Amino acid sequence: MNQSLPYMVIDDNFDLNYGLVALVLYKLGLSPKNNAVLDFERLQIFLYLTKYPSKINRMLQLAGKKYAAINSRYIYTIESLSTNVDVLFDRAKLKHLLRHLAVRGMLACDKTSDPKSVKYSLTPEGVRFAEELLKRSDGEVHAPVDFLASPPNSDNYFSAVLDVIESLAPLQSQSLSKLNAHLNSIFKGDFN
Repeated sequence: MNQSLPYMVIDDNFDLNYGLVALVLYKLGLSPKNNAVLDFERLQIFLYLTKYPSKINRMLQLAGKKYAAINSRYIYTIESLSTNVDVLFDRAKLKHLLRHLAVRGMLACDKTSDPKSVKYSLTPEGVRFAEELLKRSDGEVHAPVDFLASPPNSDNYFSAVLDVIESLAPLQSQSLSKLNAHLNSIFKGDFN
């Protein structure tokens, strides 16, 4: 009698991943000049870093960016410290999530700024959805937290995740080839 254990692999939870993709697009989908900047590959990299935040400060260091104060409870977990790269190479999962965002009218696609690649962002409906994820139990929308000045908001999981996603903002301007090179250095353990 061979039965599976009665638990769900969190990486495969549709609702969680749907929310994470929406939040990455919400926070990083547009540049400060309001241009869509996330193509499929960048979105995949930022989703990976959101799920494995122990790699974020190394990425920032390699990119010559300022260190991000990320709460250690998000960084020092067994999952975060692992080098599971499935998220980076499983295009089908992210395509499925993007398709669902599009069907629900939450995904905007821009091909005018760069005809070689489609850039993704949220529609106003998608922004409303992301902001609903961030509502606290008192109905207020999450505000960014300064981890050095105050403890993280543990009232809402997605608010805590948004703090991690916000730390990726300095990487928005990095080219895809640089992001990939930095990730390769991290995976190889090349810390020079």
